[in-house]
Amino acid sequence: MLKSWDSFMTAALDLIMESPQARAKVKYYKIKQIALLTVTDDKKHCIFKSRNVDEIEQFIKLTSKLMLNVDPNEVKEDPQEQKTDKKQGKKKGKGNKK
Repeated sequence: MLKSWDSFMTAALDLIMESPQARAKVKYYKIKQIALLTVTDDKKHCIFKSRNVDEIEQFIKLTSKLMLNVDPNEVKEDPQEQKTDKKQGKKKGKGNKK
């Protein structure tokens, strides 16, 4: 968890720019009145707690804009997604009952 807003935004933007699988999430805890801002790509993650509405709005606007402007040609396909399961076409079940 990063302590300063500037270090969090720098790390989050670097992660979004280097990984096409990166995603951003904002989770709000009503009782504590804290927003948990997260950017992750399953290998690395950046987390920041904030109560400042301006910081939360800035994070949402900036990450949304960056993620929407990603060129689909830049996205590299994951080699694991290309493999197909041989049993994919078969359905499991009890069969037809008469």
